[in-house]
Amino acid sequence: MSKIYTALGSMSGTSLDGIDFSIVKTDGVDHLYLGENKYFEFSNTLKQKIRALKKKIITTDECKKVIKSKEYKELSDEITMFHKEGMIRIAGYGGGFPIDVIGFHGITLWHKPADKYTHQIGDAKVLKKSIAKYKNLKNSEIIYNFRKNDILNEGQGAPLTPIYHKALIKHLKIVDPRLVVNIGGITNVTYLNRGNIFSTDLGPGNCLLDQWMKKKFDKDFDEGGKTALEGKVNQNIAGNFLDKLKKTQKNKNLSYDTSDFDISEFNKLSSKDGLATLSFITAKTILDFARDLDLKKIIICGGGRYNRAILNYLEKDRFNISLIDDVRSSQSDDQILGLNGDFIESQAFAYLAVRSYLKLPISFPETTGCLKECTGGEKI
Repeated sequence: MSKIYTALGSMSGTSLDGIDFSIVKTDGVDHLYLGENKYFEFSNTLKQKIRALKKKIITTDECKKVIKSKEYKELSDEITMFHKEGMIRIAGYGGGFPIDVIGFHGITLWHKPADKYTHQIGDAKVLKKSIAKYKNLKNSEIIYNFRKNDILNEGQGAPLTPIYHKALIKHLKIVDPRLVVNIGGITNVTYLNRGNIFSTDLGPGNCLLDQWMKKKFDKDFDEGGKTALEGKVNQNIAGNFLDKLKKTQKNKNLSYDTSDFDISEFNKLSSKDGLATLSFITAKTILDFARDLDLKKIIICGGGRYNRAILNYLEKDRFNISLIDDVRSSQSDDQILGLNGDFIESQAFAYLAVRSYLKLPISFPETTGCLKECTGGEKI
């Protein structure tokens, strides 16, 4: 029997609201046990610092300059210590069971595969030193910089979660074709069919919705999609946006950064109509992809699964929509312990950390467009 590793994964999505932490037990292949999950929200001050730094960057060269600044160094240290606090809390302050491997993703500051460049805020070396005094963390291997190797192998650097989606679906004993959709800041999909796997980013998920809510309503997000439900979709503007999006989708696999999209072309719309139109766009990218596969069964995870406006657009087209939280094994009605749509990506990076530690591939030509399957991540 393969060795089972206890892994801790962390992930902060493009909403920049906090960090998810998850513990899984896995051999990096078939064995999967889902453990505890915790979310820790950033303070408003820290959110503002991160967003202010990101706004200063509009090119890869500017990013390279910014990461040499004092402002960046101070923010990197603060974010690293935030990760440390979250890790020791979920792992039990040294009194819990030993963590073999930590998947430390950090926060994506800039991601441009065309420039063969990606950068995440957070210092793995500082993290390693900061957790050394905790008995159950001092011997943990930290895996970080997951995306770089894929990009250097002509890949998009994302999405990296599909191999975990594949393991999770196998864990659920689901054998029929499924589309797993993660609606985060960016929408990405994993198509699984009889052992085959394909993934790509589709377009904006919540990122434009959140920007619009902040600008028009001074709120971080549209809770439950309630405000969008009060607006009307402008089909012309939505169609123009979707047509332009399709023209950029020349490659088989794509990875977007939130900086690839903005809300300026929606400014002529009313506040609620703009929100409804953006919600429709998010849903339409999913519908178009699923239709091309003639696929009706869709599993939704990520923060966007709470948005009733998005789900309504999906369900109107008679798709079989399931939230990941409600999925049951095809061979049993028992609830799957630890299955929570908020933590799929943090669980994924725990799983990926083990695969990286074992030098197993984490990205594939069918998932990121890399030339050949490759492992990724650096170890410290």
